[in-house]
Amino acid sequence: MKANIEEIKEISLKALQKAGLSRKNSETILNECLYGELIGRKSHGLIYIPKAVEKAACAKNIWKIEKEDDAYALINANGNFGYLVGKFAMELAVKKAKKKGISLVGMYNMHSYLMPGYYAKMASDKGMIGFVIDNSKSRVVPYGGTEPKLGPNPIGLSFPTKNIPFVMDMATSVRGMGEVRLAEKLNDPLPKGMALDMAGEPTLDPKKVHALRPMGGYKGYGLALGIEVLAGAFVRAKMGSKIKGGLDRGYLFIAIDPEIFVDIETFKEEVSELIKEIKACKKANGVKEILVPGEHAQRTIKESLKKGYLDVDENIIDDIQNLL
Repeated sequence: MKANIEEIKEISLKALQKAGLSRKNSETILNECLYGELIGRKSHGLIYIPKAVEKAACAKNIWKIEKEDDAYALINANGNFGYLVGKFAMELAVKKAKKKGISLVGMYNMHSYLMPGYYAKMASDKGMIGFVIDNSKSRVVPYGGTEPKLGPNPIGLSFPTKNIPFVMDMATSVRGMGEVRLAEKLNDPLPKGMALDMAGEPTLDPKKVHALRPMGGYKGYGLALGIEVLAGAFVRAKMGSKIKGGLDRGYLFIAIDPEIFVDIETFKEEVSELIKEIKACKKANGVKEILVPGEHAQRTIKESLKKGYLDVDENIIDDIQNLL
């Protein structure tokens, strides 16, 4: 159904505040959920508003910086929302990177945010290179296996440019668990080659999913394994089968100031020239345009805001309204 964006925002904020969240925290949570919806990532969008309402009490938990220096910080989130701690963490990473050129902020004991690319973009919006990773509950089989041993372990990467923003956000599995949940909610089949059932056989039924496949075979598996460690043991979080719930996961934000090596305007100009060169590449048959990561998402946002409405499944709108 076509849903007015301002009306969606209004009912979502009311639902979040009714659950006890402050206006400021409600807006922070809604901003990421709405961003996911606006860029067309419905599996990482408004479907999470009811989930945030369920966990609203966790926002009262006070996070703590357990270890800190000029270029790094380790945060014990104390069970708080990733939406809130993540925003604080990237702002802290950017602040430190402006002083030291590069910074790392690790987090653990935290409920997850939705999209690492959303936080990487926060850094690039401030003229920084943003790199974000996290590990998660074992959902992905190692290359050649049939049992889940690694998380979908996504990556967010963004850097500033002159025109087209570069924002990469991807799981190291073929698709993420958010798409499985959305498909189950909407009673839709899954894409081929994405998931395995309990017997280790391919399945299109989201209700039968036991494990996901790594993207790119052994390459995605290797990348997922590397992230498992960097966003696991390195930030005092758990890994592999020891991740039993959301609070066991770990997160690592890295912000880099391009000016430690090159003038920011030169950097943005050269990146933009590269993007222009890539987009001018000779196209394969049937391809109308070559896009860079994040380009389609930003176009979708502009189009949606211009129209003033979003196509949202009626069940999701009903779930939010039922919270009021």
